Order: sequence, then C-alpha cells, then structure tokens
Amino acid sequence: MTEPVIILIFTHKPRLEWFEEIALEQCFRILGRHPIRMVCPEGLNIEAYREIVPALEPDFVAPKWFSGRLNYNRLKILPLLYRRYSHYEYMLTYELDAFVFRDELLDWCAKGLDYIGAPWFEGFDRAKPDAPLLGVGNSGFSLRRIQGMTAVHKTWRNIRPPVDIIREISASGRSNLGKVAAIAKWLTFNNFHPPFTPANSNMTSSLRIHDDCFWCLDVPRRFPEFKVASMDDAKQFSFEVNPSRLYAECGKRLPSGCHKWPWYEPEFWREHIEAFGYRLPAQKSGKEAHAH
Repeated sequence: MTEPVIILIFTHKPRLEWFEEIALEQCFRILGRHPIRMVCPEGLNIEAYREIVPALEPDFVAPKWFSGRLNYNRLKILPLLYRRYSHYEYMLTYELDAFVFRDELLDWCAKGLDYIGAPWFEGFDRAKPDAPLLGVGNSGFSLRRIQGMTAVHKTWRNIRPPVDIIREISASGRSNLGKVAAIAKWLTFNNFHPPFTPANSNMTSSLRIHDDCFWCLDVPRRFPEFKVASMDDAKQFSFEVNPSRLYAECGKRLPSGCHKWPWYEPEFWREHIEAFGYRLPAQKSGKEAHAH
C-alpha cells in the first residue's frame, strides 16, 4: 500500500552549522508524525545529528552523490531516490538551510501536484527586490510526486528538438570536427530516459546542472501533464529569495516553510524563527557562518 509522504533530509557533513541544528530540530518538531529519513553518504559519522534527534535514521547512498554540486543534482534527477521511495506518493526534500512553520503536508499532497517549491524571481539567487516573478522551483524545500517523476523517466522523449541542437551548434565558433563531436554528444544525451539524460553524462548546461530547473523548466515543456504548482500555491508553500516582499504579498502570512533563510534577509526571519524558542546569533547570516 502506498503511504502519503516521506521527508528526506539531505546532508553530507559530520558536523552541523548553527542554523543546520535549528533546521534539523524543527523538522522533527513540526513534521515528526511523518516518516523522516536522512539521506547521506556511506561512512558518514552521524553522532552529531543523533545528539539533536536520537531517533534519527539514515539512508546511506554512495559517496559520489555528495562529491560536488553536479553529482548532488544528478541524485535528485536520476531514478535512484524515486525508486527507493516508490512506496510513498510524495517526498519532501528538506535541506538543512530550510525551516518549517506548519505541518500542512497532507493538504499539499491532496492537491495532486507533481512539484512545488518556492517562487523564482528574474535573476534567481541574484534577484533584486523589485525583480519580476519568473516561475516556480527551488529544490531545497520542495514537495515531489514520486510517480510523476518516474513517469518521466520511463519515456523516450527528447528534451530539446534535435533540429534546434544541430542549428545552434552549427552556428557556433567550433571547428568542423568540434561541431560534429558536440552534436553527437548533445543528441546522445538529449532524452528523459535515464541512460540518455544530460544528468548521466558530464554535460553541465547552465539549465540542467540544477535539478529544480530540470523538473520545473525542461519537463513541463515536453510533458503538459506534469503539474508544477501555480505561483499562488508556491507563495503559500515556501519563500526563498525576497521573503519580506512575498510576506507582504501574502497578507503577512507565513508559508508552510522556507529555504535559505540564513542567506536571504536573515533579520526578516529572526522574529519568526525565534517565536519557536530558538535564539539566533546577532547579525549573523549563514553566509557569514561559512566564512569562519
């Protein structure tokens, strides 16, 4: 029997930053009635995590999946996770720079969406306060319908029309031999079927290096049936960039959760996070924490 939802916490370090301790504790505090697993590399010492949550259970994967940004994004594109948790209908991906305010997971699952994350702004992580809204994505705190992902994996549809690839590379400044090689590579890895997706190669297209761009930009272009959340739903689900603006646009109501709160307007988040009893360091963002 399929269960509704599982929360997957992704981490790869033996020690936690101050904001990661808060994120981990809050996840179990708010979402603890649901199954929660920590996805981490084989061999990781998780004692620091169990000091915070003694009942924490790990699901180990090969260390290569946490060996860099590209491989980590490949992990969330390729079938491994979706097959492993196929007895659940949904997975919530929860990175340790996220924070959850309310348990509304079953309500979100009932909407039947394939993917929901925070709104994107033009400029993405460099968006200005007045940047126009661009779409819906954000991988770090996202809800995904597992069957929707596996349905994409089972098809043999091209990601981009081959004629566009040939035209684009033919017009580039490469040598003739270079053009032939590039066309052959792009046409080989131009499919949603796992052996032939860009994520299964060393291709690092600016679009497909990020798993949320793959699922929220590439997939909907070729799969009209793949349901990415509306902007209104995304705003109610999560904030990332420009949180104070989104808060105002939502009538001063917090979303279910947020992502990268130590990076984007940490002083905006302070009162909302400290309302749960946490105490944040004075004027210290996640970026500053990593610098020390």
